[in-house]
Amino acid sequence: MAKTGKGTRRSVSPLVFVIALVYAVISLYPLIWVILQSFKTESQFLNSIWSLPTSFNFSNFVTAFDKGHLSLYLKNTVVNTVSTLVVELVLILLAGFAFSKLKMKFKKFFFYMILINMLIPTPIILLPMYLQVVNLGIQNTLPAIVFPYFQGFAPLGLILIKNYMDNIPDEIIEAAKIDGCSTPGILFKIICPLVKPMLVTLAILGGMGAWNEYMWALVSISDTAKYPLSVGIAILRDQISTLGYTPVFAALTIGAMVFVVIYLMAQKTFVRSITEGAVKG
Repeated sequence: MAKTGKGTRRSVSPLVFVIALVYAVISLYPLIWVILQSFKTESQFLNSIWSLPTSFNFSNFVTAFDKGHLSLYLKNTVVNTVSTLVVELVLILLAGFAFSKLKMKFKKFFFYMILINMLIPTPIILLPMYLQVVNLGIQNTLPAIVFPYFQGFAPLGLILIKNYMDNIPDEIIEAAKIDGCSTPGILFKIICPLVKPMLVTLAILGGMGAWNEYMWALVSISDTAKYPLSVGIAILRDQISTLGYTPVFAALTIGAMVFVVIYLMAQKTFVRSITEGAVKG
């Protein structure tokens, strides 16, 4: 055990370090490989998929945007993701506050009914959801994308934020009520600042799900001008014979790196809030 000026710090076992290093290499290698291919010329890629690029070739990104319509798909994905996050954060925040701090009948029953959604495989409900979208006349619209995304993420988000709110002492809320604070005031003036780290985590998790969603977007959208990035990349892949492989890797790099950068910026907040929200204190 190595001592420091502020206390003691346990040294990491060499075996644990090696295992963690191997796991990190296995996890990161596919992403690194895709990024490297995106900077190659088509001839370099076809000659050897394992070699390093001889120079940083940005023409693949230009091709992906100009001929692959990546800018349109990227815009659609940003709109879908931001809209989904607004709906998810607002509704999950309200539901988490209700289930954690408010008194109401059958609270546990409704809570577990929502959690049952986690046990239903997505492919099973694709057809019923699609028929609902068609019957409501909202196919190829933003609500057809946003609310199914929210329905899929709501159980996990509710578990995390409810457990996080359970760690907030009820005495704080009682004191606010004595001071004349209303229920909405307690939520937005007291609870929201305290759960901000968890909201950041929910934004990352929910945003990643909405950003990378493929199956439901392919089912619910028939207008190619409204396809998100995930479906757009699949279309770009089908044009390999004319555009080549490397523009597809450039599109994959853009799609992957957005949330990699966001996660790295909010890593400490993400890990801390997941740890605090996973177990009720």
